[in-house]
Amino acid sequence: MSEQQKRALRRAELISATRRVAGRHGIRGTNVRAVAAEASVSAGSVLYYFSSFDELMYATVEGVLEEMYEQRRVIAEREAEPRERILALIRAGVPDHISDELRMAYESVPLLREEPRFRPLHRSIVERQVMLYRSTIEVGAALGAFAPTAPIATVARNIVALEDAYDLYPLIGLEHPTELYRANIVSYAELALGCSLTEQSAG
Repeated sequence: MSEQQKRALRRAELISATRRVAGRHGIRGTNVRAVAAEASVSAGSVLYYFSSFDELMYATVEGVLEEMYEQRRVIAEREAEPRERILALIRAGVPDHISDELRMAYESVPLLREEPRFRPLHRSIVERQVMLYRSTIEVGAALGAFAPTAPIATVARNIVALEDAYDLYPLIGLEHPTELYRANIVSYAELALGCSLTEQSAG
């Protein structure tokens, strides 16, 4: 294994350790010493592979957001029929349980004020999620499955905004069945797309 490969492996191990610590203690409770202890290395070793703790946190959040998007993309591509794909995206967008990764993604939002370089990460994940919906709606409209009552880009962006809002509810102590949240989003999607999604799912 080359030195470059060893370095990449060690960086990946430290990112994984950071994710585990953040999963237990939250981003605010994550620091160099905690990550070093989790990875069984010295604090100096952590900063040898990353120029600063902020760089390590950036790489960690970047990996979490990329993983979340990739999971949604794969889920969407499993469904060829546009209406089924919309439902699959909504189910993935409002999961039954808030994972450590999703919690970390939202906990990183306050960092945007202190660390402006996080903004492109969050902006990118939002825009790519919007594009998943937008491309699906465009295909569905072309096939006659959807009859959008508003601009497609607006519908796609509104669905993502609703998902983000409902995902935040458990984090601020609003505990309601996720089935209700998903049903609310589906209801909006049906109005905006001019079609029934629930009957398609039941069939």
